[in-house]
Amino acid sequence: MNLPALLPRPSGATLVAVALALLCGGIARPAETQAQVQAPAPAPTIPAAPAAGPGGASRVEENTGPNTTIVRRASGTYRYETLGGGRVRGEERFQLLVHPDGTRTMLMWHDLAARNAQFTVVLRNDAQLRPLEAFVSYWNGGRFKGSAHFLVEGTRLTAQASGPAGVVPQATVVPPWFSIGTHPVAADGWHTAGFDAARDGEQVSTLYSLEAGTDPMKPVLGTLVPLKLERLGDETVEVPAGRFAATHWRIAGVNDLWVVGPDRLVVKSVIPARDLQYLLVEADGALREAALPAAAPTVAPASPSASGRSAPPSNTRR
Repeated sequence: MNLPALLPRPSGATLVAVALALLCGGIARPAETQAQVQAPAPAPTIPAAPAAGPGGASRVEENTGPNTTIVRRASGTYRYETLGGGRVRGEERFQLLVHPDGTRTMLMWHDLAARNAQFTVVLRNDAQLRPLEAFVSYWNGGRFKGSAHFLVEGTRLTAQASGPAGVVPQATVVPPWFSIGTHPVAADGWHTAGFDAARDGEQVSTLYSLEAGTDPMKPVLGTLVPLKLERLGDETVEVPAGRFAATHWRIAGVNDLWVVGPDRLVVKSVIPARDLQYLLVEADGALREAALPAAAPTVAPASPSASGRSAPPSNTRR
């Protein structure tokens, strides 16, 4: 609505009278109003202008130290391969950011060439590794499967998927503890965060598992399913990225994971029944710092010669 257009327009005589009154000292007002007008108004507070940069453009003072929104980071690369034979099936890259409030953001990108699939995932969890938010974009079978956004507020999860099946919303009630299965490897260790360490044996958690098959008419939304967890113990595991002190887990009765540190990062994942293996081949940041020193090579003792003296080193033999 155009408010000025609705107001009555003053006549020319009125405008002249107002102008004369202003020139002669102002329009007459009641005494109390005059006092208010004559009182000096407080000086306005004007924010200081940013310093001018090159060419007169305003310049903002920038932080020159570490980024205070990131207290820890880690990144790495996994090789996807067959367990028997080591045929390379694809790779995955990830970056983990840990924030001052303990929340974590995991960015994952995988290229599963063996299935003509490519998944991009951003997963944000709280300090206890319970999901807060996620975004996924899936290509599978050589075509776009769809994308989706997920938001967790208490025990309510709302989602909206979009893709060949259209825009599909979803609302789900989730338990106090659950995890999201987005399918790349890097965040699989977060499924174990709800395990009660005070209890032994197999425990059952809840997984919100995302639809990621090749059918483009099935939207990228999740289903709540039970997830069996079993802690098998602490072990030292060696992968191409190094040696790590890890916790060995078994998930869903079929998937063995070796998980490292407070961020529960996966360094090795094996699914024997499907002949699949995922190995960490590169590590940086906190994950590289967690690597153990390389094991000292094992040297076999030299066998004595027939004369009772030690045999010479093998590289001196002809």
